[in-house]
Amino acid sequence: MADFNEKYGRWAIVTGASAGIGKAIATELAARGLNIVAIARRQALLDKLQHELSRDYAVDVRTINVDLTDPESISKIELVTSDLEIGLVVPNAGAELSGSFIHSSLEANERMLQLNVTAPMQMAKVFGAKMARRGHGGILFISSLFAYQGIPHVANYAATKAYILSLGEALHVEMKAHGVDVTVLSPGLTATDMPANMPIDFSRIPVFSQTPGQVAKTGIKALGSKATVVSGLLNKLYAWENRFLPRHFPVALFGFLIRRAFRKDCPDSSCSNTGGTSMAG
Repeated sequence: MADFNEKYGRWAIVTGASAGIGKAIATELAARGLNIVAIARRQALLDKLQHELSRDYAVDVRTINVDLTDPESISKIELVTSDLEIGLVVPNAGAELSGSFIHSSLEANERMLQLNVTAPMQMAKVFGAKMARRGHGGILFISSLFAYQGIPHVANYAATKAYILSLGEALHVEMKAHGVDVTVLSPGLTATDMPANMPIDFSRIPVFSQTPGQVAKTGIKALGSKATVVSGLLNKLYAWENRFLPRHFPVALFGFLIRRAFRKDCPDSSCSNTGGTSMAG
């Protein structure tokens, strides 16, 4: 515990902290004695989290209500936290967009890119540079099992998570010279609002759901020791199968499984979330 605090300092930023994996990670970090900057869109849930963490772990919690699809959001976060020494950043907030790519809204795809790709990259750049100057710190990226190959019917979402996986793998090596740990956590199916709001019946896909707490523990345990970690044994097998099989095989397999699992009112997977995305935090 002392080593963890010495390496990552007193304050951690967690985006998408109001629920799901983000809330579980914030709780795990608070249990280790880190003060939390909790960022999300839903102030009522942030207030609840602030009360719970302060009460249960005697840590300071600062909440920031901001929409990370706003291109100016990271600048706002940097300004509001300018008086703090941020030693750990967890850009967890994300969104998915499932269904037919060509039938989906261009605006919704652009919002997802801002949230899933641009905001985490900016946070890593802004806060990672400060950590490097101090000679210690950490970044825990949140990718997805879907990052390991193209996934038909969630094509752009999977592509955004592949970017995070690639960026994190590279920064794990690049930032090590500056004393900064970088790890990419890739969850599979997790019991959060995001999959619950997708038009997919996951019971028809051979995957097992994990709790946010299980995923959070896996990521934090790997921080500082692994470049990447996939949460769950079966998920690890799915992630690594394309190392042993032609790459088109797992892409086609996941496409078949997801297409078959679309709800009955979406038989051809054409009912994308055209009005928006399913979001975490």
